[in-house]
Amino acid sequence: MNATKPILKALTAIAVLLVLGGCGTRSISNAGYRHGNTYGFRGELNELSVLGVRVNEEVSSKEIAAVLEARDGKFIELKRGEVLAVIQSGARFPDKEMLVSLESLAKLVPLSGVSPEPVRLHGEQNKNREPMRIDKSLRMAAAKGGASKMLVYWGILESASEPEQAAKHLSWVPIAGRIIPDETQHVQIRVKAALIDVATGNWSMLRTEPIQDKRMSSRLTRESSDLKQVLALKEKAYDRFAKDLKERFQLR
Repeated sequence: MNATKPILKALTAIAVLLVLGGCGTRSISNAGYRHGNTYGFRGELNELSVLGVRVNEEVSSKEIAAVLEARDGKFIELKRGEVLAVIQSGARFPDKEMLVSLESLAKLVPLSGVSPEPVRLHGEQNKNREPMRIDKSLRMAAAKGGASKMLVYWGILESASEPEQAAKHLSWVPIAGRIIPDETQHVQIRVKAALIDVATGNWSMLRTEPIQDKRMSSRLTRESSDLKQVLALKEKAYDRFAKDLKERFQLR
């Protein structure tokens, strides 16, 4: 019964977002108002590339069995005070709030999570190009920084807007219509991460439960309200992630 509660919460949150208008999704690394500030944003790190997977690479059942045998009973461990390379997908530098949440658990080495430049043919992106496998490059960078573990994390913000019907009756008044709160924005943040052993490339996936928030704003305060809401949600989500990390690896 307890196992179904997180699922029911997630389904309820999704249902709310679908019912409301103005739905949108954006990366935590491109969290500008509404559709994000796309200038300078080069997209997310490909998860499979970070984990060292080639989609078109032929793998035999024998190879899979060998990996399972090698990993049998061996789990990724993280010890308090261990040197940890931290990478936020899509960002040149991890968010300050994440670093603050993790700094009491490990010695941090922040690294860039900017996606490699896509190969372009005649000024256009080559859609047929296989994603570059960057796992060893990231592990080498972490090793040179003295890190034995690497934390690569991704996050998305899902938002929906709900108009306040009472305020709509005043929208014809030029000044009042701009300063009276007339919209409630619902935002949900989801964060997941891969904890990777720098020496072996073995990894473990982590995630936190979604965190929601709602906030009213007027036309004049819409953008500033969105910024405050996103920053508050990031702080809560990163703090929750750090607590989950501490509990999972028993970092006393």
